Amino acid sequence: MPTILAHETPAHTANALPITLHGKLIGREKSLAQVYSHLKTHKAVLICGAAGIGKTALAGTLASAYTELPGGVLWLNVHDSPLDELIVRVGRAYGDLDIANSDVPSGMIGAAASTLNTHKPLLVLDGKPNLQAAAEFIRRCADGLPALVVANTPLEGPWTPIEVGPLEEEAAVAMLRALAGLESQAGIEDDLAELVSILDYMPLAVAVAAGTMRLAKQPPAAYLETFEQIPSSAGADAQLLALTVGFRSLNSALQGLMLMMGALFTGGGSGELLSLVSGAPPETIQQVMTMLSASYLVDRFERGDAPYYRLHEVTRSFAETWLRSSGRLESLQTKVRDTLVEYVKKYSGSHDRLAAEMDNIVAAARWSADSGDRDAVNQLVVGLMQAGDFVNEGGYVYELLALRRLAASFTTAFPAYPPPPPPESAEPAPPSLWDRVERAPEAVSGAVIPGEDEEDFDEELEAELDEETFEDELEDEFEDEEDFDEQEEIEDATLTGIVTETLPEGEAGEIARLQAALRLARQQGDGARKIELLAEIGERLTEQGQHNEAIPIYNELLSDYEALDETEEMLKTLDTLSALMVKTENSGAAVMHATRGIHLAEELDDEEAHMHLLMTLGDARQQLGDSGEAVRAYGQALEIARNRDDSQNESLVLYKLGGAQLDNSDPDAAAQTWEQALRLFRMQGKRDYEGRVLGSLGTAYGELGRWTEAINFHTSALHIAREVKDKEEEALQLSNLGYAAVEANQLGEAVLRYRQALHLAYQANNRENIVSAIVDLTRLLVESQRHLAIAEMLINEAAALEPNDRDVIRLKERVTNEKLVAQAAGVQLLPVNGTPQQYAANAYTLLEG
Repeated sequence: MPTILAHETPAHTANALPITLHGKLIGREKSLAQVYSHLKTHKAVLICGAAGIGKTALAGTLASAYTELPGGVLWLNVHDSPLDELIVRVGRAYGDLDIANSDVPSGMIGAAASTLNTHKPLLVLDGKPNLQAAAEFIRRCADGLPALVVANTPLEGPWTPIEVGPLEEEAAVAMLRALAGLESQAGIEDDLAELVSILDYMPLAVAVAAGTMRLAKQPPAAYLETFEQIPSSAGADAQLLALTVGFRSLNSALQGLMLMMGALFTGGGSGELLSLVSGAPPETIQQVMTMLSASYLVDRFERGDAPYYRLHEVTRSFAETWLRSSGRLESLQTKVRDTLVEYVKKYSGSHDRLAAEMDNIVAAARWSADSGDRDAVNQLVVGLMQAGDFVNEGGYVYELLALRRLAASFTTAFPAYPPPPPPESAEPAPPSLWDRVERAPEAVSGAVIPGEDEEDFDEELEAELDEETFEDELEDEFEDEEDFDEQEEIEDATLTGIVTETLPEGEAGEIARLQAALRLARQQGDGARKIELLAEIGERLTEQGQHNEAIPIYNELLSDYEALDETEEMLKTLDTLSALMVKTENSGAAVMHATRGIHLAEELDDEEAHMHLLMTLGDARQQLGDSGEAVRAYGQALEIARNRDDSQNESLVLYKLGGAQLDNSDPDAAAQTWEQALRLFRMQGKRDYEGRVLGSLGTAYGELGRWTEAINFHTSALHIAREVKDKEEEALQLSNLGYAAVEANQLGEAVLRYRQALHLAYQANNRENIVSAIVDLTRLLVESQRHLAIAEMLINEAAALEPNDRDVIRLKERVTNEKLVAQAAGVQLLPVNGTPQQYAANAYTLLEG
């Protein structure tokens, strides 16, 4: 089952919906009945109206009732989401990875429709839907299901549009009383009526005003006086007025966090993300968010098992406008982006946390690409690919491919042609709400709380933000400017050829020269040259073993080939990328790339690539511990190799297949497979692989309890390892022989083999192998009282290397106790002559004699 974003999980309780419902919906009884009359006949409804009019609250009230039905509610928050994204999210919501991870989601329309019709949820698309995509989605995937689409503007489509308007005065007053906690107060009717009239009977404005009065313990008359002190308040937008007063009533810490949320790329985030961006402890974030939620400035709901906070689109625009007018928006968004890059790295092993912020991660990548910062996008791509099996098993292939395309995009510093002049018109277009905000900043910052000087207030707020929320921001900006200037100097030098004189010599210098040429190709928009350079840089990095550095290069190369629809080159790159992912143990990403490559190889009828990718897929499955799937992949690769009469790859696949079969608890099948591989390797004269297979056969026969045969195989493998001078394989076979001798009750032979293995560990200076060999040896020697002094010497050596190793600690205690018992019994202990290294080397000389 994939990791699912909380707002994509079908909700079966009202609390599981990704919205905040503040009690009973007031004044919308007719609208509720009208919408429900269509839903109950399995029709779609478009709820439309101005931002802040209460559309989501109306949809949420209906959805809360549908959560009690078997199909529940599939609520998707969307932001201009295309059809493909909607299809993918259906697959992810119901754990169908065939849909979620499809390379061509539009080809899964039938599967998505079948899934929705099987579960029969109420479907809700809320936020900022792409209405054309939503219409196609409803027609092709959700026909005959109840559905709600929430949008600011109407559009004809497969739905009935129902427009929501302002509240009636009586309902607005009732709402204000309920949310402000004024139900029992008398004598305030005129003040309340005047207040809701100023607020244009808009539900969001009424809610914010109610929250402000309740938090400040302010009566309606005092709140009305606040309006009179706002310059230019007459005729101002009702929601802007309410937000201005509400914002100015907060202390600086609350204001700072609210503004910081305005810089989040989706207007929302988890408490963990907010803590990382602000530097405030999680418990402080929770306290502050509780207060902001109580003021109806922030929505709070559960995403998974943790709280998630989100600004209403009107509140978010308010915060963005404040930040932009103060010159802070871009720098704070950069900080948020950088925090998300670190967040992906920090939580690479926590799939729930990655899933919780996936929409912010994608939005941050889009923002970075729009800003021309491909490096940040690449870091996000690599971070997700290194998060184990998150992308593939979680169903996030669509998002990762989108990020890769962003990483490959390039925005030049200057447009190729000057922008066209603005069209002439008789009358200028009327300014939008937020145009009015920017043209009249006093509407935002001009409100004065009684007893507070406006200029002092602004200075105090800026100081607080610099201190707590943006303490490193100016410093970072100056550093960024220096980095930018330095980068410009380097790029200018590249253009004039000067940089080549300062580059290092050798292979590193050649790669640096290629990278400088790549930057120039990007600047000049030379796509063909860019591809050529990417391929050469990737090849050189791979040859040098710099696999992690090669991965983003090949990712970018793959995206370029995808843009050109160069399927054969895409296949080659997928083959290389998946192999690099295996080498760097990015197993989940390897599975994703190999699977894509396999589908493409089948389409192109490329058997060789198909075989190689199946082998890589098997390797990745083995790393993930999914040996059954590895057996299946290797089996398919073996079939292709035999059909092609390719004995070289046949032998290699047999070798890998045997390992997967053994790990899949089938030693009989593994032994038979390795016998076949052994014959082929002998025919090919590959002594190194012949020795490895003999060692593997020893392991298989050991699993079968046939220790005499196992020892014979390991001994043969040892001789070949020494013949081909493979010290690593020699050490492995010595260790295997020691274990097999213990199982065969040949304890003297076991001690000898472990001593010889210890000598090779010392030669290789491999701390882990030294400690492991000493532990194996000590476990044997402690059983003989005469050898306790030698055991003590060895375990003291291990304790010096790994003092916190639990096996070492326990063995050291046992050796100490056993030695005391032996000495008390008068046992004559064998003397200790020399060091552990000499003790091991003396045994190894027997091999060389």
